[in-house]
Amino acid sequence: MKESTKGALLSLLVYPGLGQLLLGLRFSGVLFAVLTTAGLLVIIYRITLRMLHALDPILSSAADKTLQWNELVKILRHGRYDSWQVEGLCLIFLLVCWMVAGVHAYIAGGKIDRKSG
Repeated sequence: MKESTKGALLSLLVYPGLGQLLLGLRFSGVLFAVLTTAGLLVIIYRITLRMLHALDPILSSAADKTLQWNELVKILRHGRYDSWQVEGLCLIFLLVCWMVAGVHAYIAGGKIDRKSG
C-alpha cells in the first residue's frame, strides 16, 4: 500500500494527525491531534455542563416526589444553556480539521511516494 493511502486512511478513519506521524511529519501530526483533542474536550465539557444543570432541578423534584412529565420536558428544553452555538462551532471545527488532516496526509504521502520512486 502506498504511503499516501496509509497516511490518509489513518488520519481520516482513526484520528487526525496519525497519518502525518506515520509519514514522519511530527509537527503537523501533533498539531492536528492537539486541535482535534481540544475540540472534542470542549464539546464534552459543554455537554457535561448541560447535563449537570438539568440534573439539579430533576433530582430536587424527584426527591419531593413531585416530578411530572411536563415539568421534566420543560426543564430539559429550557436549561441555562439554551444555545448550541459553541457545540455547533466546535463540531464544524472538528469536521474541517479531520478532513484537512486527511487531505494533508494524502498529499504529503504522495510527495514521499514520488521521491521513493
